[in-house]
Amino acid sequence: MDFRQNFRALQAFEAVSRHLSVSHAASELGVTQSAVSHQLRLLTNLVGENLLRKQGRGVALTEAGARLAVKLQEAFTTIDRSVSDVIGKHDPIVRLAVCSSFGPGWLVPRLADLYASKPGFDLHLQMYARDPELSDAVADAFVTTLPNEKGFFSLLLWPEKLVPVLSPSSERHGTFPLITTDLAKGKFGNDWKLYAKLAGKNHVKLPEERWLFASHYVTALEMVRAGLGAALVPDFLIAREVEAGSLVLLDDTEIPTHEDYYLCVKETRRNEPALDALVRWFRSQISRQPTADALRLAAPK
Repeated sequence: MDFRQNFRALQAFEAVSRHLSVSHAASELGVTQSAVSHQLRLLTNLVGENLLRKQGRGVALTEAGARLAVKLQEAFTTIDRSVSDVIGKHDPIVRLAVCSSFGPGWLVPRLADLYASKPGFDLHLQMYARDPELSDAVADAFVTTLPNEKGFFSLLLWPEKLVPVLSPSSERHGTFPLITTDLAKGKFGNDWKLYAKLAGKNHVKLPEERWLFASHYVTALEMVRAGLGAALVPDFLIAREVEAGSLVLLDDTEIPTHEDYYLCVKETRRNEPALDALVRWFRSQISRQPTADALRLAAPK
């Protein structure tokens, strides 16, 4: 079946799949909601499967709809790029998807250098809590812990290690609660149990019952800053504060998480000017970043 004769139906579904809203899709396309609904019914009849289902005031994708949405979003992105190449228009906007800890902890403190060295470079940061699908429909480039996706160029940015940190006020008290980010039942405090095994020291007593809990490293770090206790967080999150003395390390123990951070860009897009500039900038930051020795020197002996 030649779906090019039903391009409007595909276009309507692609817009709805992004917005999960018929009204928002209609507004983007400049047509009425009834016109979008008509095209959706037409496409459903053509493919012979339900692509959408009602969910609250909006819509949700069925399994078949989700598969089609990914393909269509990639296809429309390719069409946009193809037209831009033909007419000589190069979009300076780069959508970078980055996780919620690496973004504020590693990337944001370095952005001033990016904007200063590349005036006019328009970076759209998209934060996520879970690794997204590496797709043009999601972003143009990704900072992810999943570097081995087929068809993607990857560049190691930082090997993640957890380090034990607390506030100076907590250190002065001598005893402090432990904040764990291992919240799965039966695994409470596994991060600190591994720390105790690797550290081989007795200056931190593991609680038998009472833990403080945080589901994300950035939340655990805010609790540390508030003087609520000690936490194991990625070293890049606290390097500057340890150097400034606003946070302190318990010792120089490092726990590899084996969830290292990579910049990932689709191989077929690697040489696009904006993406190539982004890769080059990340390379320059890798060569400048301090080693873990800076943290070790700040840790008590």
